[in-house]
Amino acid sequence: MNQHNQQELDSLAVSPASYEACVGKFFEQIEPKIKKGRAWTFDRLNLACDSPSSSRVQAVLYPSDDQGFTLYARQDRILHPVTYDGRPVCFRTMEKALTTLADVAYLDPEIVVDSSNWREEPGPI
Repeated sequence: MNQHNQQELDSLAVSPASYEACVGKFFEQIEPKIKKGRAWTFDRLNLACDSPSSSRVQAVLYPSDDQGFTLYARQDRILHPVTYDGRPVCFRTMEKALTTLADVAYLDPEIVVDSSNWREEPGPI
C-alpha cells in the first residue's frame, strides 16, 4: 500500500468514542428499552407462568445491600415489580430467592441479577 492510500485511510478513521456511540445507538434500535409496568402480586406472577404456552416470564433480581434482592418480572419488554401485601417482594439471600422461584411453574429458567444500580451501604463503624 502506498503512502497516499494510507493517508486516505487514516483520514477516514473513526475515534473510539464515536465508534462506541454508533454501536450503542445501533443496539438500542435493535432491542428497545424495557418499560416499567404495573405491579404484580406474587399470585399474579404464578398465574402468568401457569402453562407452558403462556408468554415468557423472566425473574429479575435487583440487589440492595440493606434489603437483599428485590423481585421483578419481565414479560414482553415490560418490567413489573412483584409485591406482597403492597410491599416489594425481597429475598435476604440468593438461595432463598432461588428456592422460592423454583416453585413458579413455567418461569423462564434464566434468572437475571441486575447489579447496574447496586451500591454498598456503609455499615456502622
